[in-house]
Formats: sequence, structure tokens, C-alpha cells
Amino acid sequence: MTQRSLPEPTITEVSRLFRALSEEPRLRILRALLEAGEPLPQKALAELCGLSQANASRHLLQLAEAGLVTREPRGNLALFRPVLPLVAEVCDLVCAHVARRITATYQAIV
Repeated sequence: MTQRSLPEPTITEVSRLFRALSEEPRLRILRALLEAGEPLPQKALAELCGLSQANASRHLLQLAEAGLVTREPRGNLALFRPVLPLVAEVCDLVCAHVARRITATYQAIV
């Protein structure tokens, strides 16, 4: 299967993944998880990302539903971790693209 011949169910899942990545708070959560290098509880993620507990919970649910984070029950709390290497690779790819666009824009105005 080539990238150009994506079946409808695949397009639906890819759309869901991009929708999960379309919110700034979710990107902050993913960054916090990648930088921590270890699973973090919702409360810590809320604090690191400047979110309320309820907001963090909503965003973590959407990230989990999209397959970008996993939830690991530990006693009375749950720990979250990014799905690796997917999340790191997607972040690296998109950040490199953004850096190239910024560089091109800067070079065009100088």
C-alpha cells in the first residue's frame, strides 16, 4: 500500500491522530512527558502545563484515545507516558519542518 492509496478507515484514524495533535495544551502535555523521561501523574502534568485538573484530564483522555499516550494505573493514581517512538518521531518531524519554514521566512525578508 502506498501513501497515496490510503483506505477510508486509515484516513479516519490519521485524522483522529492529527485532531489530537491540534490543541496547544496537548502538545504541552506531550512535551512534558518526553522531557520527563518517565511516566507522570495527571496532577504533575496539569501543574507543568499550567492546566486545571479537569482540563488536563480531558486532554489526556483525547491523547490516550488517539493512541499517543498510555495510562498505567498505580494504586490510587494513574501515570501517563508517551507512546514511543511514535510521539518523539512525530514531534521531531514537525519541529524540523517548522524550523525550516521559520528559516526560509527569515531569509526571504533579509
